[in-house]
Amino acid sequence: MKVLFVECDGEGRPRKTASDEGVTRTQHAAREYHKKAKLRRAKDKSQVAHQGRRSKKSSSTTTVTDDSAALELNATRESPVKILLGASRSDPFHTIGEDGGVPLYVHEMLDHAITCHWSELCLSDGGGHNASRAEIMQSVIHCPVAWYTIVFAGATHNAYQYGARGTTKQNEQLRLAYKTKAIRSLLEYLQDHGDNVSEETLLGITTLASHGTGENLRGHESYKRQTLPFLSHLHDVDYYANMDTGMEHLRAVYAIVDRRGGLGKLRRRSLAIVIQVCDILTSWRDLQHPHFNLVLPTTFHINKRSHQQDAAAQGVLETLTTGFHELISDGYTSLDHLVEIADRVSIFSADFDQLLRTYDLPKEQQPLHTPNMALVRYMRWCVLHDILSLPEHGTDADTDEDDDDDESLPENVVYEICRHILFAYAVFVVVPMPPATKLQAKIAERLGRLLIKAVKVGIPSQQPDLFLCAVAWGWMCTEQAVGYRKLEKLLGSFATLLEFATVQRKPDSWPIVEETMRSFLWFETYCEEPGRKFWVAACELAEEDIGAEEFP
Repeated sequence: MKVLFVECDGEGRPRKTASDEGVTRTQHAAREYHKKAKLRRAKDKSQVAHQGRRSKKSSSTTTVTDDSAALELNATRESPVKILLGASRSDPFHTIGEDGGVPLYVHEMLDHAITCHWSELCLSDGGGHNASRAEIMQSVIHCPVAWYTIVFAGATHNAYQYGARGTTKQNEQLRLAYKTKAIRSLLEYLQDHGDNVSEETLLGITTLASHGTGENLRGHESYKRQTLPFLSHLHDVDYYANMDTGMEHLRAVYAIVDRRGGLGKLRRRSLAIVIQVCDILTSWRDLQHPHFNLVLPTTFHINKRSHQQDAAAQGVLETLTTGFHELISDGYTSLDHLVEIADRVSIFSADFDQLLRTYDLPKEQQPLHTPNMALVRYMRWCVLHDILSLPEHGTDADTDEDDDDDESLPENVVYEICRHILFAYAVFVVVPMPPATKLQAKIAERLGRLLIKAVKVGIPSQQPDLFLCAVAWGWMCTEQAVGYRKLEKLLGSFATLLEFATVQRKPDSWPIVEETMRSFLWFETYCEEPGRKFWVAACELAEEDIGAEEFP
């Protein structure tokens, strides 16, 4: 085996001398060997001379000699390491830093945060993921608060991916240390700067808000993640939904951004998107109105779509929301704005369906024009924001919501049923949430109360399709509410309400039920299986009731 030593300058480039021309590898290696031997001898001599001079010279002379000897000694010590290309070193080009640098594992978690963890919140209507990641990296470089929080978030996301298997002690220690340092550096920053918070620091506060304690690490095992709907767009939502929200930090973000005039006034577009998504997701947990308006309206993103819809997508658009439009034709004029939002949801659904159908195709089979994945991902947050922003009872928030007479008006009952159908569709398709959030149970409970009011005002006979659709969504949400303590009672309530529906509870009636559901909002990929499960259970209960009547 031949060993070749390559000299490098301080910037890592090989040195080339005139004497190297025509030199063989053996000669070159011999020269390097003798050169190092000379350096070692010079080092020993300098140490001996240095010790002799210290005893004879004055203090002033000693200082000069010591300095020169130290420089010479440092040069002889560093030169073999500096000039050799990666000789037994994990970081030959000093990318991590000198003695004061952070461990390699910290950089690994930073890389994980920017490349993996931020994939959902790095959405952009402009330069895509790379532009957003570049802005986040700039924040990390210039702001200690951002540095500690982003590394903490990356380590937390990395730990979450291990699921029930647990994480390493190294990861646990890093998360604890960096969260502590993040909060300490944030307090120091606020003490020095007051309310004049930089955008880099604002990113750090938002990161703390979206992670809360950062201890809810019961992630899915890898084999379970594969069963999640469209993993590449859902898993990060599943991650954030399982984190508890740090509301004190989030309220601080609201106050800071409000003082600046809203999200549109932020210089970094990626930061505005991060805060926007965090706000929508937090509001989605509690079915509340988002704090901020959209940076750009949903219609702006719809108009940016440049792909060509295929026949299946066109068929989806022709069918969806027809049931809502029929309600307007029947005189429910307060539904105008709601139906407009439902139409936007149907456009998102058609694009999403087309994307799913073409996503796994071999490259040679993929059509030339397919929906832009980044745009579809971002549109779902926009349509969810629109759904959450719908006022209650078909009126503005100034309306007295405690007025039972107003709430029981058929027009208001129909409006609220339609609004909650949008909620149910969103939790199944637009931004699915894990059962631990109890969102499915909350929607099911509300639908149950609304349907009881609907029976009192005669909605089952006046609008049988709407009533059937609402019962189906309520039942499906209840089935998804795993661990809900009133699950059996709620299912029994929907079974009773289903008796007011006009369709016969028989297995062969499923096509009629599916067509009714499709006329409002339906997404076959995510809704077909739970829908069939609902109808099978409903038919079994009907058969049990018939059997009980025949054999009392």
